[in-house]
Amino acid sequence: MNVLIEFLMKGEMESPKIYMSKFAIFILTCCCVLNGVTAYSTQNSHQSPPSYYEDYGACPFECCTYRRWIVKSDTIFYKQRSTSSPVVFSAKKGDPVTGLTGVVITLKPGEVRIKKATTLGEGGRKVSVKVGDVLYLLRYEGEGIYKFWFHGRIYADYMPSSPNDTGDEHMQMLSEPQTIWWVKVKNRRGQIGWSKQADHFDNMDACG
Repeated sequence: MNVLIEFLMKGEMESPKIYMSKFAIFILTCCCVLNGVTAYSTQNSHQSPPSYYEDYGACPFECCTYRRWIVKSDTIFYKQRSTSSPVVFSAKKGDPVTGLTGVVITLKPGEVRIKKATTLGEGGRKVSVKVGDVLYLLRYEGEGIYKFWFHGRIYADYMPSSPNDTGDEHMQMLSEPQTIWWVKVKNRRGQIGWSKQADHFDNMDACG
């Protein structure tokens, strides 16, 4: 509004023909900017769910803990998060190692369809969903809780356990997320490597 007033005041010093020409250009420019803002807002409110998602530091089950682990099966550790990466070291069954951190990678989100309007989300991060909305599951967090994507934001809440679970009146799982869990481990010699065979370790459960 201040810009428009300033423009009109300056126009009083110019000839009517020049002023009207500049005024038309000014109005056209404002319309283009407003259209651009509207288009951007619309696009971002309907953006597509992530086809690939990385959750650093995630430990995806109840009481999951990065700490001293025991190797259950012979395991190879790579320099990077790829089996084509150079091998850093290997560990034998019974070897102690330290789980440093991990990354849960979502290769394909799962889907949950809303059957009855409700409010979802933990803590202060809530969202209202209506019948027919689809939630995109990113990964399991433990105790029935999933991290999920909806309209460009990420939330967490209880979800049905599988597509066969029809007991929830508010929602129905259509498909589970496809994920890979890479863990970063250090051995007694101080060597650090990655493995996607997280099931090769004991003592990961702090509640066990």
